[in-house]
Amino acid sequence: MIIRATRTLSALTARALFYGALFVVVVILHMALTTALRQVGWSGGASLFASGAAVLGLVLALVNGADWLREKRAAALEIARMRHGLPSGPCCVIWRAGDSASADDSMPWRIEGPLRVRYPALARRLGVEGVAIAEFEVAADGAAKNIHCVYTWPSDVFFASAREALAHATFRLKTQAPVRFGASYRMPFVFRIAGASTVKDAGSQAARLRPSVAAVRRAVEKLRRHA
Repeated sequence: MIIRATRTLSALTARALFYGALFVVVVILHMALTTALRQVGWSGGASLFASGAAVLGLVLALVNGADWLREKRAAALEIARMRHGLPSGPCCVIWRAGDSASADDSMPWRIEGPLRVRYPALARRLGVEGVAIAEFEVAADGAAKNIHCVYTWPSDVFFASAREALAHATFRLKTQAPVRFGASYRMPFVFRIAGASTVKDAGSQAARLRPSVAAVRRAVEKLRRHA
């Protein structure tokens, strides 16, 4: 099963939006203050100077406050990343199409309704893809039980998301044939971020997402083929 998520806003995009909104606020506030001061009898030059000084003080306060808040959030994000064992930079996972099957072909159960898997919020924010393979049994009432991890990369947060989804899933028998309870089944969960995996599905290894390095490698391979 492939779980897809979209990228979050980049730091540059967020900063551009912040300064764009700040520019609009500065223009509106400057015009409003200048008009108000003129209405109470201030001269044109004095009103412009006073409103400009007030707006400048507000801009400095907002910019410094935004920088402080960004540093605090970055520190909290780094602490959370280290606590959950996530890599320091974006990573992509490459997975064979056959490895992403929903479950064993011999599995006599089917999932009733969609299997809702939550993409780990911290991994999504950091641009980290991952994979988890869960092994579980199915009880007589169709609930998954004895869920444990067979393999997860690069962090346990991906298995925690897979386990949460299986714990809320309901299974139904595909046929009326007798089934042996106590049998275990495996299900892979591949977590992808849209636009992050630039390599086509081939191989079952996971790799760091480094677009510049990948572009150089592709160029070298192309030169070798034409040599």
